[in-house]
Amino acid sequence: MYSRLFLPIFVIIAVVVGLRYTLLFQSETEYANARYQKDAGELGVYLHKALLPALTTPDRAALDNILSGALLLEADLVSARLDYAGGHLEALRSARPAPSFPDWFHDLHGLAPIDRTIYIGNAMLVLAFEPTLPLEQVWRTLRQQAVISTVNIAIIYTLLGIILFANKRMLKRVTDTTTRFQHGDHSVRLPVSGTLEARTVAITFNNMAQRVQALVYKLQQSQSELSRQLEQTLRAQAQLQAEKDRIEVTLASIGDAVITTDLMGKVATINDVAQQLTGWSESRARGMELHQVFVLENNFGQHSLLKSMAAIYAGGEVVKVGNQSLRNRLGQSFTVEYTANAIRAALGEVQGSVLVFRDVTERRQLMQQISWQSNHDILTGLPNRAALAARFEQEVARARDQDYLLAVCLFDLDHFQHVNQTLGQTVGDEILKQAASRLHDFAGQRHYVARLGGDEFVLLLPELEDRAGVERAMERLMAALSRDYVCEGQAVSMSASAGIAVYTGNEISADSLLRHADQALYQAKITGRNRYHFFDADLDEQVRTHHNRRTEVRAALRAGELRLYYQPKLDMRKGRIVGMEALLRWQHPQRGIVGPMDFLPIVEHSDVIVDIGEWVLREALRQLLVWRESNPDWVISVNIAARHFQRSDFVGQLTAILAEFPQVPPHMLELEILESSALSDISHVRRIMLECQALGISFALDDFGTGYSSMSYLKRLPADVLKIDQSFVRNMLVDRDDLHLVSAVIGLARSFGLGVIAEGVETIEHGAMLMRLGCDLVQGYGIARPMPADDVLPWVASFDQAKVWQAAAQLPPILNLHSEPAASTSQMPLFVQG
Repeated sequence: MYSRLFLPIFVIIAVVVGLRYTLLFQSETEYANARYQKDAGELGVYLHKALLPALTTPDRAALDNILSGALLLEADLVSARLDYAGGHLEALRSARPAPSFPDWFHDLHGLAPIDRTIYIGNAMLVLAFEPTLPLEQVWRTLRQQAVISTVNIAIIYTLLGIILFANKRMLKRVTDTTTRFQHGDHSVRLPVSGTLEARTVAITFNNMAQRVQALVYKLQQSQSELSRQLEQTLRAQAQLQAEKDRIEVTLASIGDAVITTDLMGKVATINDVAQQLTGWSESRARGMELHQVFVLENNFGQHSLLKSMAAIYAGGEVVKVGNQSLRNRLGQSFTVEYTANAIRAALGEVQGSVLVFRDVTERRQLMQQISWQSNHDILTGLPNRAALAARFEQEVARARDQDYLLAVCLFDLDHFQHVNQTLGQTVGDEILKQAASRLHDFAGQRHYVARLGGDEFVLLLPELEDRAGVERAMERLMAALSRDYVCEGQAVSMSASAGIAVYTGNEISADSLLRHADQALYQAKITGRNRYHFFDADLDEQVRTHHNRRTEVRAALRAGELRLYYQPKLDMRKGRIVGMEALLRWQHPQRGIVGPMDFLPIVEHSDVIVDIGEWVLREALRQLLVWRESNPDWVISVNIAARHFQRSDFVGQLTAILAEFPQVPPHMLELEILESSALSDISHVRRIMLECQALGISFALDDFGTGYSSMSYLKRLPADVLKIDQSFVRNMLVDRDDLHLVSAVIGLARSFGLGVIAEGVETIEHGAMLMRLGCDLVQGYGIARPMPADDVLPWVASFDQAKVWQAAAQLPPILNLHSEPAASTSQMPLFVQG
């Protein structure tokens, strides 16, 4: 009996376990590989975003920190190599601990190392991944399941052995009693105890014994017949018990829940998984109606189940149903899918039904989560660009059909990048979440808000009567967005700009409306920020033309079409050239030499001006390195745009550029900044100037007198030189007000201990007057026009008018302008450039 029962069961278990672990290994490997690939992809996206700003500078320390941090973020990352214009960086993981899985398991897996190459502009990032952690996860899962399976098999065989032992003991008791009965002990009886089969045999035997005891003679005559019948009964009982044991073992071994019923729909058997899901034990569930044990929350689903089971009892086909809500006996709900089929006899007649179901709650929740994430922004919870596109088209169609206005509002937080860089990304994310919350609260059920990415949000305002309604809504919303943002106990001031495009029923797409709103947002930013601007169709062409010209300037920088011209600076009293001012020109392929005023204003509010400024610094220092062989005392002046100078990384970038030219002392570089640009954030400008002066760099306030100068500003700005604007110098010989202003600036510089240089000197008379007023340093067309670098040294060699300037220096100084005529130098001959 042991060999006939244990061996087939062992074969069945071996086949089922082998198949199960084959599928489990494939499933776990596929899941680990998918997660492994996904993590690698997400790390690549993160590094692309993180490295892009650092590569723009480039900041080697920041790049190195980002690469090192990547090793901490992703345990499977073994190396990260970055090749960029500034050099090569490589981050390698130290030796890993030995994996927990054996070597033979390593040869079975389907996971391969990943080498990914990511191009970030001109830089190339190479990431190498080893699937050690995914393999360990697969190994732990398989090992855990193997332990569980081993325990299950041990329990099955133990129970089977107990059952066989009980049956063997029962059979031995029956045999002993029968033997005694056959030997004439007719009073012997079997105890009515044990299993149902044992009790049935005992009752049967005892009834028989009683009848035999009364009819001994009749028993003796029919002894042979009774012995034969008894043998058949025992054989049938053994077969029935074996069949029952086999069914119970099979049902207990599978992972799905199984319930069988008879033709009346009453539960016959229910396995362990079904007991756990339904909350009904087998003893309580047996004999109950199927719909009382397998209870679906949805009335329609419950009705469909009853109808399907009736069809199955009548000989119908298999029924498969998914996404049903099952409520167990304790009131808990699970999402299940089930299959129902008929149980048929050998000749095909229906004897009952079997219902197989499984818990798919986790899988459904995962699918719902994936669906939500595909249409929402993870940080703020707002709909994303994909969700906006569908809703946008619906709102445009509704506005067209119902004839009402639809306002498309595009928001952008002012100076968000600066806040993100200075206060950290955590604070930046918190500001974005609070701004999104304010927009969401304003939108309510009527309007629709979405996040496009970064600090850009879109708000749709449908069902509007007129433009005044849009303006009223925007006033409230702009006020809400301008309130302080509280982040980590710190109040952060932040405003927003908005561009608005209004759909009035014309034939225009949602993409065009969003583009119009973006153009209006650009207008709001260049007109001062913290305001909203409606799209103006008349300005559309101007904006596009401006954008095209800005693109053209960027292309000129990349194509190497920009040039530096140099204008000499003269010390009139000593008669020598003391330095050069670097002036930008564009060598246009069709237009020839183009002055800076024709193209710099186009890019002064974009990051293109930063790229141009860094190019000018490098080119000027490179040229100064050449000139130092013959003129080691020359100082070269470079004009720095306000947007470039006020960047948080300006000092770091300037330090890196100076490091490229170690032979040029920093004190040979002078930076010129406009007086008006310094006044926008005087504390920030002062800090940058002090850091640069610590490096040895000097500063000149350009066009001094044209801005909003005050004594307090001059006191707070640590400038070295004041540069008098040429508009005052050029007219000072004929306009007494300009003469007084020039004299005042010279006196102001002397009072603060600053140097002073005058622009716009066109004649010797200009120079003579300036020297009499106390200004010896000048530049202008009267000395030389800006010239290419190759023409500078020949011009210096031929410059023979220094004596004329020195002769003008012999005139007495002017102590009182009110006693001097404006044209007191008219007796001197005009300077004519040779």
